Amino acid sequence: MAIKLYDKDAYQTIFEAQVITCTKRENDYDIVLDQTLFFPEEGGQTCDHGTLNDVEVIDVQITNQEIHHYTNAPLSGSVKGKIDFNYRYNNMQNHSGEHVLSGLVKSMFGFDNSGFHLSDHEITTDYNGFLNEQQLQILEAKANEVILNNKVIHCFYPEDADLYDYRSKKEINEAIRLVEIEGVDCCACCAPHVRSTSEIGMIKILKAMKHKNGIRLYFVCGHRAFVDYQAKHIQAINISQKLSLPPDDLVKGIDQLLNENNQLKQELSNLKKQIIDQQVQSLPQQDHYLIFTNDLDRSLQQYYLNQLFPLCSNYVAIFVGKDDNYRFMIASNNDSRELLNKLKGHFEIKGGGKANMVQGQIKGNQKTIQDILENN
Repeated sequence: MAIKLYDKDAYQTIFEAQVITCTKRENDYDIVLDQTLFFPEEGGQTCDHGTLNDVEVIDVQITNQEIHHYTNAPLSGSVKGKIDFNYRYNNMQNHSGEHVLSGLVKSMFGFDNSGFHLSDHEITTDYNGFLNEQQLQILEAKANEVILNNKVIHCFYPEDADLYDYRSKKEINEAIRLVEIEGVDCCACCAPHVRSTSEIGMIKILKAMKHKNGIRLYFVCGHRAFVDYQAKHIQAINISQKLSLPPDDLVKGIDQLLNENNQLKQELSNLKKQIIDQQVQSLPQQDHYLIFTNDLDRSLQQYYLNQLFPLCSNYVAIFVGKDDNYRFMIASNNDSRELLNKLKGHFEIKGGGKANMVQGQIKGNQKTIQDILENN
């Protein structure tokens, strides 16, 4: 197996190696080296980026304990490799941050880490227990306190792993590499890490959601946390300017706008009901009413249907929408499901109901819908 240079020095960026094998595949070349700085996709983390002899390494995978580098060109003999350290360091910050979070979740709440995923955009951890909003706030504050305390992060292969109380998400059948943060965490891990917690920069939990029998946390660390804060700060400033409010009053201002908007919606709804009432008062009794419109919400559609129904001996059908895509409600004195089935024979429909009323979504031409219902 290739020597893992990233185990010895996570901050090294260039190296030399010998090509052991170079195998042509359908769309690329599979290259095995005698030693490498490239961390492969492993342990829930994406692989390093970089080049070999200025040839881009498009993927790095580990199979049967052998590290495979994939390129678009063949290589042989001695090669010079270079990794994209900005990308590597970004991953190091976030992975080390995950160890801080998971160690604290274990010590503070007793939950185990059951999953971890570090991609180019999203970092998630899964735990086998639930945390409420207050507990998450306490966890985040404690994690950032650990960062400020500048604790050493020690990566090593112990002579006797049984002497250490360490976390592990899976059974390990090879030499165990431990990542230890004194007083915070000790975990079996294969990935590169920063030297101290201060290099993590900060940890920000973005959201949490229930996952299986526990919770999934979405978070960012270091540079990703800065980018996330910068984007949200710009959004806050823009909203502040539009509302002519200081940033600290945005929640209050938005709540006021929402209340005003809801009041206007209610006033508009009442006016539309008055218009519907006036229209219905002038309508005669007849077999059915078939209405197509594009400006009614679901509650007004139901109101319109209820007002028209006493005027019909057969059915009322109201279609709301445009461009051959409608939300429908059909009420019948016989069986509304029979009318729905007629439409299903010709159109794509989602919906259903009972004998007195059916509703749903339909994609279809207005004239064709009219022809089918009015000739039932």
